Amino acid sequence: MILSVGCTLGYEVQSPTANFTFNILANRDPFQHVGDEGIRLTPDLPIGERTATSKGNRVFRVEAPAGMFEVTYRAMVEVRRPAMPAEVKIDNPGRLPLSILTYMLPSRYCESDRFNQHAWDLFGKISNRADQVREICRWVDATLVYAPGATDSRTSAWDVWQLKKGVCRDYTHLAISMCRALNIPARYVGCYAVGLEPMDFHACFEAWLGGQWYLFDPTDSIDPYHIAVIARGRDAANAALTTIFGRVNAAPVKVRCTVAPAVTSPE
Repeated sequence: MILSVGCTLGYEVQSPTANFTFNILANRDPFQHVGDEGIRLTPDLPIGERTATSKGNRVFRVEAPAGMFEVTYRAMVEVRRPAMPAEVKIDNPGRLPLSILTYMLPSRYCESDRFNQHAWDLFGKISNRADQVREICRWVDATLVYAPGATDSRTSAWDVWQLKKGVCRDYTHLAISMCRALNIPARYVGCYAVGLEPMDFHACFEAWLGGQWYLFDPTDSIDPYHIAVIARGRDAANAALTTIFGRVNAAPVKVRCTVAPAVTSPE
């Protein structure tokens, strides 16, 4: 599946300068190939630094002077994700790679230690790990009411559990917390996704099942082939799409993600 993704972010810089770190580039990993892509800055400013993390997160930095500033990104992304196995046995936590164990621990927004009893009461009798994660997604979607504006950047999974409402970020944090409470490694994913209404950046998660990461969407049940990963982290704190230092007013975000038309060869 080839996805056409992009976004436009606009700002009015009110301080003499502002420093931006953008984490909006499509991720490069074994299951996601980034083809043609481009970044346009208005005004035309130099990109100060580009870097990529071990998880494939790609960031770039810009210093913008006072006034209007806009960044536009576009890319073509080929997505080839592994199919979910019918059955996944329980992993022995003591045999997991150390790099995976960190995704079993509580984090700032995912207080999995507070959900231990709830998770085992709800899902502990399910022996198939894949079914456990699928059931967690169904339960989160049925438990929460999608309510933009009901939560903010300080809201954690435990807060959402009490409120029973939130947005995709909150659904994802709650699902991750439940997975970790069951000793299933889970990590946050910021992404572009086809079919969102209204279109925006999206949040979902990956669970480590049988030696492989698999992508799940607890909010809209979007097909993994229709998702282009941007950033991964323990929770949203590790996968911020923008980090800004300076006094700035932000314009509404414009995001695009569609299935690219199939290219047919001339006869």
